[in-house]
Amino acid sequence: MSRAPYLSPKTARRLKRALITALFPIIASFALAENSYWTEFGRQPVYIQQNNFGNVQTLKFTKFKDGMLIAELDGGVGEISLPVSESMAQSLTLQLENIQQAREMMANQNYVGALAILRPQAYPLIKFHQVPDTFTQLHVPVQMLIESLILSGELDEALDILQRIQLDTVSPRYSQYGIRLLNLYMDQGDIDHAVEICRMLPVKGQYAVNISPIIDAADKLRAAGRYAAVIPIYREVETFVEGEALDNIRMWLAYSLVLNNQLEEGNTIFDKLEEPDPKERLFSLYKLLQGSREYRKAEYGKALDNLTRGFVRARTSYVWVPEMLYLIGDCYARDLKPVSARNVWTEITILYPDSPWAARASSSLEKLSTPETSTN
Repeated sequence: MSRAPYLSPKTARRLKRALITALFPIIASFALAENSYWTEFGRQPVYIQQNNFGNVQTLKFTKFKDGMLIAELDGGVGEISLPVSESMAQSLTLQLENIQQAREMMANQNYVGALAILRPQAYPLIKFHQVPDTFTQLHVPVQMLIESLILSGELDEALDILQRIQLDTVSPRYSQYGIRLLNLYMDQGDIDHAVEICRMLPVKGQYAVNISPIIDAADKLRAAGRYAAVIPIYREVETFVEGEALDNIRMWLAYSLVLNNQLEEGNTIFDKLEEPDPKERLFSLYKLLQGSREYRKAEYGKALDNLTRGFVRARTSYVWVPEMLYLIGDCYARDLKPVSARNVWTEITILYPDSPWAARASSSLEKLSTPETSTN
């Protein structure tokens, strides 16, 4: 019987890393393999005219690799690589059919008809998305395709396309489509896809405009009790903000860690925070975090004290006020004061009807037993 060759631990680790590196593209392709339109059209070549100082030639572009456009030579005998630059993009012309007709169909809300025109022509362009934005003939059809998919409710296909685009290398317009998808998934209660988009969206440099909608989504995810989902989102955003915004994010990170039962890590972050002056905006958020720690330890009396002090100093416009009120009501309920709990939760449904915490308050009100007397 032959024996397997001995591998030292160090060699085994290297082999494991090599296998993971080699298999990653295959695994990634499996993750995106369900889009039949990509299978049918995505790998098709694209014929583009290049005008080089009056010398016009049509090139068959097949792929984009290492920042270069790859064109196949006549007869498939070889290929040439062209560096991507603004000046090069301005020399290119792309001939597409019926794009104006697709635009008119979109204007008339005939998205099925528009998609029939756009899919065969736009899918092959996706692999060249890193060509500069000045080559609008390439980017406009791709953006029209994504727009039509969103408006027609084909959200998963639109998401599949955005997953194939390196969002931190293209116009922020593509991120805007991601944000629209994010909000639509949130409205549908599709938390998993919403979290996926939050992690996709770039937030550095010109993409800092994505931070606000990501935080808005994180607020809704937190209200849905998805603390584990928002923790990596806050950690990602934390590295790109400063000042009061950074303190805000760190408080929410600590808060989510505490409510996700990662008490040690959450407490470590909290202990490094300084309590803001009561006149400062973040004072009430700090009290929400402090009260939530005590709430998690079932110290409802202490939690109620800190939460109430934070609420007194808060303005009704602060985004965390509905959440604070919900916890105040829950502290009352757990302290066997159902009348007070009912009053607070009812106030949320009246003052913040569009907040996700209003939905939680309504659900809690349904479960709250109706008291026979109002003694508290």
